[in-house]
Amino acid sequence: MNIDLTKLITNIEEEITINDSFELDKELFSKTTIRSLKNTKFEGTITKLCDGNYEIEGKISGIMVLPDDITLEDVDYPFESKVSEKFCGVGKNDENNLEIVRNRLDIQDFLWQNILVEIPLKVKSEKSENLTLKGDGWRLVTEEELKEGNNSPFSELSKIFDSRKE
Repeated sequence: MNIDLTKLITNIEEEITINDSFELDKELFSKTTIRSLKNTKFEGTITKLCDGNYEIEGKISGIMVLPDDITLEDVDYPFESKVSEKFCGVGKNDENNLEIVRNRLDIQDFLWQNILVEIPLKVKSEKSENLTLKGDGWRLVTEEELKEGNNSPFSELSKIFDSRKE
């Protein structure tokens, strides 16, 4: 997403308002668990600060399509992230990789970095909520069962270790 900052740089306007939908290159998804993005949108402003630097503030929202942790089926995960970042003026490059080139600012990398932060650690669909996972000689132990202690798969091992200590 390229934004023309000419009116901001020449002090014609005090801020630029952004309210746009955007799409990101699908190659970016290859190193993440994100399968796709839907309805991604950025709403915010860019302002020129009195020290000659700039600030971008706003909200990124959309829907991530992620794999369910158990069934690997697609799960729609709505997200919303508030962002605020300061960056250097024309011809300067800073650690945020936000650089003004020919009075234009490309915020695609900035948006992508902030979307990555919103990826959840666990994803469950409604279908996998009540699954009982067990097979021949094995079963999945929930955290509640593990806390109870008597259903622990390791309770037999602890008895063996305790008998060896005596």
